[in-house]
Amino acid sequence: MSKAPKYSYRVVEKRNNTWTAEIQRQATSKKKVVSKRQTSFASEDEGIAWAKVELEKILVNHIERNKRHDEERAEQYQEKLKKAELAAAKASLEASEEATADEQEENASFALTEEQQLKAIADLQELEQLENDDSEDDSESASKPKFDFEVELEQAELAEKEALKKAKAKKSKKADATDADDDALTADGSDKVSDIYLQK
Repeated sequence: MSKAPKYSYRVVEKRNNTWTAEIQRQATSKKKVVSKRQTSFASEDEGIAWAKVELEKILVNHIERNKRHDEERAEQYQEKLKKAELAAAKASLEASEEATADEQEENASFALTEEQQLKAIADLQELEQLENDDSEDDSESASKPKFDFEVELEQAELAEKEALKKAKAKKSKKADATDADDDALTADGSDKVSDIYLQK
């Protein structure tokens, strides 16, 4: 990179025996641009003196402008840093709030509030009351007077059960009787039948 100064001056003699002073700015590595020009100097020394004074003014202005730009850049950089810090702080705060909210939800799912506990106790008591009412209804239904058709149904069921018992009793008596007939003696009381069977 070239270390040549950005601004320089030159004094040139013109045809009418006058001198022209120019302040030049290095635009590119090969191109210079005239920033300021003054003509009609009687001597080269006058042109050089003017060029030095003007070059000094331009350099002072350039330095001041660079300082202002540097300060503005520094302020912009500080603002960007503050914004980045605020954004990072906000993100960490949101993350911590989210984590605490998740924790509270987990704790809330396991731990019942006082209101929920009271409601659960009330529900249990209501269930117990309903069960007690059902058992009381059963005992009351046994002591309550019955309708005629209910009495008839009960009597029919009892009659049917008794008929089944009688039928079973008859069957068992018949079975006992047939067993007794097989073991019975002949008409004269002898055991000839069994002897006949034994001879075969």
